[in-house]
Amino acid sequence: MEHKYLKDFVISIGVLLILAYGTASYFLFNKVNKVPKESEYKKVALKKHLLDKINKIDLSIKDRKSFVFTVTKDPLEQHLIVKTKKDLEKQWREEVNNMVRLEYTMVVEDGSKMASVAYKGKSSTYRIGDDFFHGKILDVQNGKLIYTYYDQKKVMNLTKIPPKPIELQRNFKPSKNNEYNW
Repeated sequence: MEHKYLKDFVISIGVLLILAYGTASYFLFNKVNKVPKESEYKKVALKKHLLDKINKIDLSIKDRKSFVFTVTKDPLEQHLIVKTKKDLEKQWREEVNNMVRLEYTMVVEDGSKMASVAYKGKSSTYRIGDDFFHGKILDVQNGKLIYTYYDQKKVMNLTKIPPKPIELQRNFKPSKNNEYNW
């Protein structure tokens, strides 16, 4: 019988604790809401020109966050004025690989005509009637490939690989009068 009111006492203490935490949270929330967004000591801490510079940087950062690049290349990539031999070699190889060019034509012993076309660094051999870049091969003549492209008749002539830049040739020696721009 001595513990008859113990249950009621524990419940009342729990309710009082919840009320105490609730009021404390309410007063802390009101105290946080009273803090101004702009500090009253802002003008004392920074000089006007320094504050203006910080505001300009802040605006610049906000602009850059919302900017959308529409270029395919990296906008931060630096295009050097001076290109090394490695850069020139890479540029020349990309130019050659991206060409669609007729490498050679031939007539085989049985009379069938064939042509080799290079594209993206690979060579493919074609015969008359083969599918060819959204069309068909119509005829192979000496140094010429006649084909259709979207129902239009086209002619591809025999093309050599473009020569390497002078700087990449083995016997190239720069003159002593070269002025470097770095």
